Amino acid sequence: MHIIGHHIIRERLGKFVRGNKISQGYLFSGPQSVGKSLCALEFASVLVDEPDFEPSEAKPHPFDVLIIRPEEVTKHGVTKAKSIGAEAMREALQFLGRFPAEGRFRVVIIEDAHKLTQTAQNSILKSLEEPKSTAVIILVTHEGGAILSTVLSRVERVRFDYVPSEEIRRDILPVKSGERALAPFFFSLGRPGIILRAERDPQSFEEERGKLERLFRLSALTLGERLGLAEELAKNVSETLRLLEWWLPGLHTQALKGTDTRHTTRFFWLLEAVEETLALLKATQSNARLLLEKLFLSV
Repeated sequence: MHIIGHHIIRERLGKFVRGNKISQGYLFSGPQSVGKSLCALEFASVLVDEPDFEPSEAKPHPFDVLIIRPEEVTKHGVTKAKSIGAEAMREALQFLGRFPAEGRFRVVIIEDAHKLTQTAQNSILKSLEEPKSTAVIILVTHEGGAILSTVLSRVERVRFDYVPSEEIRRDILPVKSGERALAPFFFSLGRPGIILRAERDPQSFEEERGKLERLFRLSALTLGERLGLAEELAKNVSETLRLLEWWLPGLHTQALKGTDTRHTTRFFWLLEAVEETLALLKATQSNARLLLEKLFLSV
């Protein structure tokens, strides 16, 4: 399993196993695309006695591991991630209720756990309050604030951070997306998942990079081009959230480069506007196209 960075965290998790100090619940939190899900799968594989497990299309996870993630649905041409509801949690708890096939544990990994409804989180809470000795739940999220405080108080928290760019470069061969070498900017984001995505699916990444380049050139785009970009991005909200989060650190870098007070103020105002748009796209059912048009036309 190719995991870049997080050596201290992985050693800590290994100590839990070696010391037989396994909690019934864990929260893996931190930025997107830094490797939380891979570390969760690695930890789960050790818990179910498949330490050398390598995911494949035919077998994406060990038999005693269940991975739950939000379903993406397309409605009226717009793709969004649905919430994870009580039905999914019933499936998870039934899975955990069965005896392990090989090792001591059965593990449920819930990716994007911030998408859990309150009812679903309360289901987890009940399981954590009356834990089955063979059951382990791992919540993976980049929005820890969306998890109920009652759930947080009953899980072992594992906080992930960005991976240093030199560490990413050391562990990944030079990557090309399309015909162009990947810009240093992407390594500086500290998200190895982005680089691996460019390596494994260059066509999709090239499309995303083209959209990101237009975001960075937003002030130079015509009115029609801005409206067209908003329409294009609104079709896939999950992808747009990712692109906006990639855009933010670049804007911050540009803001700090300026020596003119007006230049710096303009970029910090834009940073605030992007963060506000991100929050609305994540937490509300607002029309994505209208929110993006408002943001792009304000520049």
